[in-house]
Amino acid sequence: MRVSESFCQEQEALQRAKAAAEPLESRRKIALTAAAAWAVEGALAKTRALKQAPLDKLDADIAREFAEEDADLADQSDASDDITP
Repeated sequence: MRVSESFCQEQEALQRAKAAAEPLESRRKIALTAAAAWAVEGALAKTRALKQAPLDKLDADIAREFAEEDADLADQSDASDDITP
């Protein structure tokens, strides 16, 4: 399962808050390392989403083209029904 950019940002913020509240230096470093990892994953998630967007637009264009063809065929069918006695 791929995580979204917003989920990664939430996790990064959570880890930074944990680091800020942590009195022990070693645990603070762990939380900051985790926050940095979530930031990287968020950037990757954003890149994946941007690469996927053109495909979504292409899919929408294809679906619209099929819908227009279906509407044209339905209009032609209705016109031929009107001619038949």
